[in-house]
Amino acid sequence: MKHLLLLKYGEISLKGKNRAYFENRLVQNIQERLKDFSYILHRRQGRLYVECDDLRVISILQETFGLVEICPATKTSPDIDLIKQVALEEMRRYLGDRPSTFKVDTRRVNKQYPLDSMQISRMVGGYILRNMPNLRVDVHTPQTRLEIEVRDEVFMYLERYRAVGGMPYATSSGTVLLLSGGIDSPVAAYQMARRGVIIHPLHFHASPYTSEESFEKVRELTRRIARFTGPLRLNSINLAEAQKVIRKETDERYFTILQRRLMTRLANRLARKLKAQSISTGENLAQVASQTMEGIRCTHAVSELPVFRPLISFDKEDIVIKAKKMGTYDVSILPYDDCCTIFLPKTVITKPRLEDVEQEESRLNMEEILEMTWKTWKREYV
Repeated sequence: MKHLLLLKYGEISLKGKNRAYFENRLVQNIQERLKDFSYILHRRQGRLYVECDDLRVISILQETFGLVEICPATKTSPDIDLIKQVALEEMRRYLGDRPSTFKVDTRRVNKQYPLDSMQISRMVGGYILRNMPNLRVDVHTPQTRLEIEVRDEVFMYLERYRAVGGMPYATSSGTVLLLSGGIDSPVAAYQMARRGVIIHPLHFHASPYTSEESFEKVRELTRRIARFTGPLRLNSINLAEAQKVIRKETDERYFTILQRRLMTRLANRLARKLKAQSISTGENLAQVASQTMEGIRCTHAVSELPVFRPLISFDKEDIVIKAKKMGTYDVSILPYDDCCTIFLPKTVITKPRLEDVEQEESRLNMEEILEMTWKTWKREYV
């Protein structure tokens, strides 16, 4: 009898011929996340198992994209008498003398095993019931569920820890993620990473008009996102000079939308340099003036690459809940200015027409502004 962690994954099992690619990446990610622990990782028959005496690994595995459930399990041999005995010991350890209803669920993966799933469940359940008078059977809504998996060996477990699900990180191409200091964009990064997308965070600042504390806030947000993805490099571009030109040369009502179009162009250039295949933002429909349907259309029009907006239909409350859960909310609400608020005009166009925006933008030497601003690009480990 041996104790270990049984790791369950969801969508990977549906990947057919590509399944091995996703499993291999998941294994690599687990190995990277557990590098500070002493453990053994087994991979057998579409299951992953971790032997580790330090239970802190459970919370780390719960935050590993691609895993849906972590189950502390007991492994034993396929002898039915031994299965019954180990099952009884596990139930006694878990429940003690507490009264409970229970059910035994068996999954027989090894079709050569002489007993079928129903027979195993009945035999094990009957043995437990005879030896634990504090229990009653309830096959519909049991308070305690003992699950048994019959493979070459037998695994049984009573506890289940929900994991984040999704796809293993870095199984998809990269995206340039526009990372502000707000609540939304870190959650957008998490949502994209959860689908396996490699995150290249890009922060626009307006130094010296924005403070070093404001920039450090974004570094800390990047570190907290990296808790789920592994180490990230933060890209930054200084918009201050470009903002002054836009504010001086154009109608201030169009300032925000023209600024966002510039950001989108710069994000596309960075994506080409990093060989990323998309742009991602924390935009949320109708949350602010620039995120109306019309505003988003005008911004999107200058992008050569697809722009993903994973939070587009979320309620603000839902975003806040996710930010708190992933540990970025307390940093996001720190009261530092960002580049979007420094030169903010008194009034903005909330439903811009693309032709009007393009007409206003024609007053600028956009190529010159792009080249000037691109020269401020920096990249750093955080």
